[in-house]
Amino acid sequence: MMLLLETGVRVNELVGIKTTDIIWEQKVIRIRNTKGGFERFVPIQDKMINQLKKYIAVRGSVDTDYLFITRDDTPLSKKQVQDRIKEYGKKAGIKNVRCSPHTFRHTFAKLCVLNGANAFQLQAILGHTSLEMTKVYVNLFSNEVQQGHVKFSPINSLFK
Repeated sequence: MMLLLETGVRVNELVGIKTTDIIWEQKVIRIRNTKGGFERFVPIQDKMINQLKKYIAVRGSVDTDYLFITRDDTPLSKKQVQDRIKEYGKKAGIKNVRCSPHTFRHTFAKLCVLNGANAFQLQAILGHTSLEMTKVYVNLFSNEVQQGHVKFSPINSLFK
C-alpha cells in the first residue's frame, strides 16, 4: 500500500514490478505500462527505499523476480491486491470511501497537486499519454488549491 501511495501506479503495474525494476542508485522504479505498452521511471524517496529493502530482506530468497509474491512464491495477482486493500479498509473501519488500489492512485494525484506538483510532472509519473487525463486530477482539486493559495499568496505576505 505504501508503494501505491508513493508512486500512484495502477494495480496491474504494481503486480508486474520485478526486483530488477528497482534502480536503487537512481531512486526510481521501472514501470511497464500495460495500457500503452511503454515503460516509465517513477521516482521513490528514501523512506520508500528503506521499506522496500526491509520487505525484500524479510521475503528472503525466492525463485521469482516479481517483487510482490504470495506465500507459495507466485506473483501476487491484481485481484489479490484489490481484495486485501478492501479487507484492510474494513478492518480499519473506513466508511464512505471505496478502499481500492485506484483510490490510492487518486490520493497520490490529489496530494501531489496540493503539494505543488504541476500537470507535466503528474502526467509523467502517472503515465498518462495525454495531458487531458492529467488535467482531470488538477481540475478536481483546483478548489482546494485555490483555498490553499490564501496561505501562500505572495501579495498577502507582502501587504499585511
